[in-house]
This record gives sequence, structure tokens and C-alpha cells, in this order.
Amino acid sequence: MIAKNINSLTKKELIKELEMLSAEHTALLKSARAILNNQDFETSAREIFNYCKNVTGATSGYIALLSPDGAENEVLFLDSGGRACIVDESLPMPIRGLRETAYRTLKGVYDNSFTDSKWMQYMPEGHMRLDNVLFAPLIIEKHAVGLIGLANKENGFTQRDIVFVSALSDIAAVALRNSRNLETLRYVSFHDQLTGLYNRHYFANEMKRLQHSREYPITIISVDLDNLKKVNDTRGHVEGDKYLQACATLFKDTLRNYDLLARIGGDEFALVLNRTDRETGENIIERIKSNVEKYNQTHTALPLSISMGLAVSENSDQPLEETFREADGLMYKEKLQRRAQEKKG
Repeated sequence: MIAKNINSLTKKELIKELEMLSAEHTALLKSARAILNNQDFETSAREIFNYCKNVTGATSGYIALLSPDGAENEVLFLDSGGRACIVDESLPMPIRGLRETAYRTLKGVYDNSFTDSKWMQYMPEGHMRLDNVLFAPLIIEKHAVGLIGLANKENGFTQRDIVFVSALSDIAAVALRNSRNLETLRYVSFHDQLTGLYNRHYFANEMKRLQHSREYPITIISVDLDNLKKVNDTRGHVEGDKYLQACATLFKDTLRNYDLLARIGGDEFALVLNRTDRETGENIIERIKSNVEKYNQTHTALPLSISMGLAVSENSDQPLEETFREADGLMYKEKLQRRAQEKKG
């Protein structure tokens, strides 16, 4: 806050102090507003970083997140402040030196004689010149998950800068946690938890989106995993879950990266193939059947059995829901034919 008693300040010093308080207060409010606006983390973090830089007077810096293994910083963005820097931003930034101190102690740190400090030994060749530096960790549940780094402030950093930047790093940590929670919620709301495939909710939304798209022809394959009830009844639901997961893995290994694969019911799957004509769709079905045969050669105790039906929508004149119903009907027809053959056999 204020180094001297307010009564001892000159008029000029008092005005400067009030301006600084106003700038800090405004930055804190705007930072809080940035995360309340539900922006993505990178957008919120960039705003918060700019407030840190502008209020403290730093001219350079970055925000980085800790890598999953905790070994290095993954730079979200970097501002060199116009100083020459030829270091590749994508290169690893190991957790060492003064950065390591901030991560380990969970406290902001600074060094106003960085050029002459022991920390210089960790700087890669070609890095911009750093007169002074400040680091404040982003902390979630008592763990540092990232860092705000500032550098090159005229006349050096102060303890007041540490307090201010640490406050904004706490806000940035909340933004990161909210972003991760939102990503988790989105994943859960659109994915089947057992197989990791898209769920019926996502499938329905995608069908609506594609209806008026330019992705035609669109091929839809309806799939039913035979014998799931029998497996559950005779071997238990744990084996039934493995049966489902094996089928999902086979589909994922067979289809193209951009194809939509969803589990839309207990033993029902849907494949939506954009820009795919009937011939290509039928080739994909043959490839799936071939891979099922290969799988069953090495999994004789619990072989896979699936029924499939295919339908094609050439353009948006035909509702995709109608195309799906057609594919579903053909799938059930194949299923009934297989049951009839099994009874004869």
C-alpha cells in the first residue's frame, strides 16, 4: 500500500498515490468482470496480463501454464515489449531458477538485478535482455498450475507490485478453473461415459446442424450390437461393459477422423459420414465387417456380432431424421435375418 504515513505525503505524492489506487481498483474490477463474462481462458488471461503490465509499468512478460507432468511451463502467450528475442516460443521452458521458487513457495517473487543474478545461467541464448523480473503463481486448491511473468520495469519492481499481481493471478486462477470445469461439463454433456463416444444428445444436435449444411451427400449407418443382453445376463454387466467398449474401439479404429460416431442407446450406435456417397458408405461397412472377423479370430471366448443398416441423404430436401429411420429399419431387418439363420442352424 503506501510506504509512508499519508500525512507525510506531498500533494504531488498524494495525487500519484490516488491515481495508483484508482488504477489498481479498476484493474481488479475489470479482471473480475473478464471471468464473469464466461470468456475462454486465453482471452481472460490476456486481459488480466495487460492490466498487470499497464498498472505495474512492466514492458514485457507472459502467462504460462504448468505442463501435465509438472516439468515445464507451456507458454500461453508472450509479450517481448519490443525487445529483440529469437528464442522459439514453442520450446520447453523448464521449471527452474526464480520461476521454480515461485512455484515451490506459492508466493510472488521478484529480482531487480536479474542481469547480474545467478538466475542468468538458466537463460537460453537469444533470449531478450531482462533487467528485472517478477513472477506470481496461479494457484488452484493449494497447487501452482501456472505463472504470470513480468519483466523490464523502469526503476524496478516493488512489494506493492507483488501484492497487486498476486491478486490478479488469483483471479486468473479462478478463470482457469472455471474454464476447465466448463470443458469438463461440455465433455460430460456430449459424451458417453463408458465408451468415450458422442452420446445421443450430441448426435441429435449434430443432425440438426447438418440438415442445412453443405456436407451432402450424408450417409448414416445404424448399428446394433447383438447379444449384449445375453452377455449381461450370463457373464455379468462388467463383461457387458467390456463388450461395448470393444465394439466402440473397433469402430474408432475403422472410421475416418472426421466421421461422427455416437452411442445413442444401450446397444445402439449411429455413424454419420459427411460428404460420403452410397458406394463409399458400403465400402466402410465392408471394412467394419472385415475388422469384426479379425477381432473374433483372437477373441473366441466373447466374439462381436453386429447388425448394420445404411441410408443416404443426397441433399437437404430429405430430412436426416428420415434417413436415420431408414437406416435403422434396414439394420433391424438384417438383425431379424441373422436370428432366423441362427435358428435354422
